[in-house]
Formats: sequence, structure tokens, C-alpha cells
Amino acid sequence: MEISVVIPVHNERGNIINLDSEIRIVFSQLKIDWECIWVDDASTDGTWDEILKLEIPNKGIKLRTKSGQTTAIMAGIDTSKYNFIVTLDGDNQNDPLDISRMVQLMLGNPELDLIQGYREKRMDHEISRKLLSKFANILVRKLSGKKILDLGCSIRLFKKDLMNNLRLTGEMHRLLTLYLIDCGAQMIQISVNHRPRINGNSKYGPGRILKLSVDIILYKAMKAIFVSPLYTFAKFSLIGFVASISIMVGATLFKIFGAETYITGTLVSTSIILFGTSTIFIGLGLIAEMVTRILITNSSGYQYTLISKHN
Repeated sequence: MEISVVIPVHNERGNIINLDSEIRIVFSQLKIDWECIWVDDASTDGTWDEILKLEIPNKGIKLRTKSGQTTAIMAGIDTSKYNFIVTLDGDNQNDPLDISRMVQLMLGNPELDLIQGYREKRMDHEISRKLLSKFANILVRKLSGKKILDLGCSIRLFKKDLMNNLRLTGEMHRLLTLYLIDCGAQMIQISVNHRPRINGNSKYGPGRILKLSVDIILYKAMKAIFVSPLYTFAKFSLIGFVASISIMVGATLFKIFGAETYITGTLVSTSIILFGTSTIFIGLGLIAEMVTRILITNSSGYQYTLISKHN
């Protein structure tokens, strides 16, 4: 097993050196080939200067503009050279010792593709953040149908080939585990150590719930569209056609039985609009089907610009 550790960081200057030391200790005991890729998401506090101090097998890449955690993770995965990926947060709350447990589990279970951590005992100081996290996980389990214990836990180990047809964009890092499962990953979840933040400031707030809610809706919609876009739009089209025809049949019956007062321009207009909308949905389905096939055929691409590299 060869491992690439991917750590996205933004203004985490005080955590770089200590986290590097802990990761080195873990891999010195594992005695396997590894690299650590630090992705500086346009930090302004000197984080890049700390990354430049790190020695091989550390690598550093710096994004020109702040692009978000999702893009930073994707940049790290693109840069990685090994067949297994470990993701960690750069706030030093994830414990690198858990990497060793994950590696041993993966080595003992070759059929596994993904080991996801969950924080059984969270060490965040804010009670509100813990409550919001619990609510978010319940929301995700209900809407996705997948029993993810802690979707917000960033420490995970997975096989890189799961990413062959997956590009992370927007805010997909929040649902990365769900996307990996949809790529066919066989997963287990293990309890991991969670430590209090000592340096730096948290990047998360109450707005995260709203973003997560939007993300999960987008996830379900995109899943349906990418799996069968034409059929998905056809369902909406069928509803419109049935409603349109029903209105016209009703209007005709009213006419036959002398209830002309029920036949109005609004009724006919509504039927025509529904029929037209249904036709548009069919067209959108055909376009989505073609676009999806093009994306599958040409799945590579980059959504970030590197400003420099280290090692």
C-alpha cells in the first residue's frame, strides 16, 4: 500500500509544523511509501511559508485564488501519485494516529474501498456546533437513504481509482463519502479521535446547515439526472401532458353538457401552457442525455490554477 495524504488548508499557519510531525511519526511506524500534499487555498496568514519549510515527502501546492475546500481537495488528488488517498483537515483536530488503524484495516480487508471516520466524542467547544452537526447528519441520512454516521468527519481512507469518473466541484466535499459510495465503494465506518482546536479559527458556522440542505437536494437531483436524464425529465413531462389533456377533456365535457360558463380563456390557456411545458421538459431531457454522455466520455478537466509548487 502506498498512500497520498491530502490536506486542504486556509489560514492554518499555526498547525502546519505540528501536524507534519505527527504524520511523519505515523508513517515511520507503518513503513510504507507515502507523500503528504498540502493544498494552500490562497491563505493570507503565512501558511504557505510554513509549507515551504516542510521536507520531502511533503509537497505543497498553492491556489492563486480562494477556491474552496472542494477544489483544494480535488487539486491534491490530481497531484497525488499513489493508489490510496487519505484526507485530513488542516486544523489539527483529526488525529493522524487514526491513519494507522485505517491502513491496518484496509490491509486486512482487500475488498474494502473506503474507510470513513466518525467522531464519537466531539471536542468542539460550541454546543451549538455539536447540535447543528447532529441535525445535519440526521438530515443527510433521511434524504440520502445512506447510514452515514458523521458526514462532516474529514478523515477517511479510500482507493484512488474511485475518482476515475468523479470530479469534485462546487461544495461536493461535504458529501464526498456519498459520492464515493455511488461510485461503488465498499465502506466501513470507524470511531476516530477528535481533538480540540488549539490554533486558528473555525471556518464553519450556522450557515453550513443551509448549504448542506442545498447540497443534498442537488445531490439527489444530479444523481437522478446523471443516471437517467431522459427518463427523469420524461416523468415531469408526463405529469404535464396528463394535466393538459385532463383539462381539455373536462372543458369539452362542460361544453357538451351545456356548462359553457366553466369554459374560460384561462382554462384553455392553462392547458396550452402545460402542454408546452411538457414539450420543453422532453427537449431538456434529450439535451441532458447528450451532455451527460459527453461528460462521461470526456471526464477530465481542471477547475483551479496553480500559482506554484513545492518539492
